[in-house]
Amino acid sequence: MSDKCKTLFVFEGPDTEKKIVSKMERNFIGDSFSVKCAYCGDIYQFYNNLKAEDFATDILSLLKERNSKNRAALAGYDADSFAYTYFFFDYDGHATKADDDQIAELLDFFNNETENGKMFISYPMVEAIKHFKDKESFRELTAKCKRRNCPNFQSCSIQEKYIDEPHYKNIAATDCDREIAKLDTIDKWKMIINVHLCKGNYIINGDFSLPDKLLEQSVLFACQRATYISQHCPVVAVLSAFPFFLQEYYGASALNEKLK
Repeated sequence: MSDKCKTLFVFEGPDTEKKIVSKMERNFIGDSFSVKCAYCGDIYQFYNNLKAEDFATDILSLLKERNSKNRAALAGYDADSFAYTYFFFDYDGHATKADDDQIAELLDFFNNETENGKMFISYPMVEAIKHFKDKESFRELTAKCKRRNCPNFQSCSIQEKYIDEPHYKNIAATDCDREIAKLDTIDKWKMIINVHLCKGNYIINGDFSLPDKLLEQSVLFACQRATYISQHCPVVAVLSAFPFFLQEYYGASALNEKLK
């Protein structure tokens, strides 16, 4: 296959996302023609890098500057080498420079995989894909997301308890069905994809069922912001980016057929 048909995946981190996508490709997509890179920084650092250049930064040059692994992976490629570009980042509302307006701006800019690229966000972090016990409980599953960035933190009566709570990575690793969390078979992927898309539809449309239309990332974030993040104690509805990427990749109807 020619370079023109290649796909570029840009991850927040170098390890976890790459492992998940490799399993996704092996179990649900098949042959891969993707090149994988890691920004190695959070979404707010990424935003500030782009904003400094008025969003005119060449993404490949930016990635090559970040680390030697990216330089090796992208050697010989230029901006015209990839037909599709996808970004995968965490919401990370607890990050030092977290800013919800920046998330909205990024999702508006990275809204087409054949142009600037398409961005997908995991709430609160990439480990959300493993945070699943059963379909019914997953519908209402949320995670605290702001920590010291909460606008009501100083007046919070349980702030010490909140800060001392386990990191979300640990919560997701223990509050789950560990067999499904292995993501090592197509049936496990079907289960995870199904519940995340149902929940996305529930968040946007109030209907916990497989959507028959694409669920846009910008709309999903707006609903997260209005319904969950704006609460007195901010939370996010736990959601992984990867099922929504697959909906974009196949189309809603075709993916629903594959999930049967």
